[in-house]
Amino acid sequence: MVDITNNKGFPLALVKAVENDSYSKGRADRSVTGLLAPPRQAALKDIHEDVLTEDVSERTFALYGQLVHLLLERSGEQDRNALTEERMFTEMMGWTISGQTDTITLTEEENWVVSDYKFVTAYKFKRNNSGELTMPAEYEQQLNMYAHLLRENGFKVDGLKIVAIYRDSSKLEAKRDKNYPQIGAETHDVKLWSEEDAKAFMEERVRLHQDAMAGDMHGSITQEDLPYCDDEERWAKKDSWALKATPNSKRARKVFYGSNSEAISWAMNPDNKIKRGFVVEHRPGANTRCENYCLVSEYCDQFKVIQGF
Repeated sequence: MVDITNNKGFPLALVKAVENDSYSKGRADRSVTGLLAPPRQAALKDIHEDVLTEDVSERTFALYGQLVHLLLERSGEQDRNALTEERMFTEMMGWTISGQTDTITLTEEENWVVSDYKFVTAYKFKRNNSGELTMPAEYEQQLNMYAHLLRENGFKVDGLKIVAIYRDSSKLEAKRDKNYPQIGAETHDVKLWSEEDAKAFMEERVRLHQDAMAGDMHGSITQEDLPYCDDEERWAKKDSWALKATPNSKRARKVFYGSNSEAISWAMNPDNKIKRGFVVEHRPGANTRCENYCLVSEYCDQFKVIQGF
């Protein structure tokens, strides 16, 4: 159990709301969202659970979850052939896996549609210049694992949806950029995988987490037993070099990921029409999750190596 602190002076009412959060994965080895976490991170949490602390200011996501609960309660979802906040379980490869959907709605064809509510930044669902929207991979994976859970519990699923509520929605930005979300909340369809693909993906996530915890089953797990988090899991950003027309330019003309000399060579090429006075700005790489969003980074040998310790 993580010990919650309030060292940064978070408002007391919000502290109490976080402390009284009723979320639980139930009697399960992993939840669906837990399976999506890096296996190394999840294993380190299990190993160090007795000494972990987290400031309440880092748990605003828990407040968003409570807001969804209140939203669904007030919307009367239960009155329109829907089930809200249903936690379901299945057995897979010797583990119990659970998942709680926000809403599942019965269609006229007597199938079920899963809807998951997300409080996100508007840029999460900004379209590209062609007007196309790329669904975040982790959302597609999460909802398709929910679909597998539902099928295992006797539900026939024929649709998945994300209800995105934009916590930073801007009317000015919407007027300026047609690809920016034009309203404060939208519903987006999520690709429904085949039953076979959803099951295979979930089994692979379970296998990865079981492999990470294999040593612990014998009471002898060490960091050497754990898989490293890859670039994607660390939200890693490579070093880059931004070519700017002037030192005061807000935007780069072009960003290079090779070297400083590559940026200079490109700028010096007359065909690229870069005037004298350009600058190349070094932007150091980062491991965003490790540095800002990982509760066990201080216990992680991989992160120590990355930092040069």
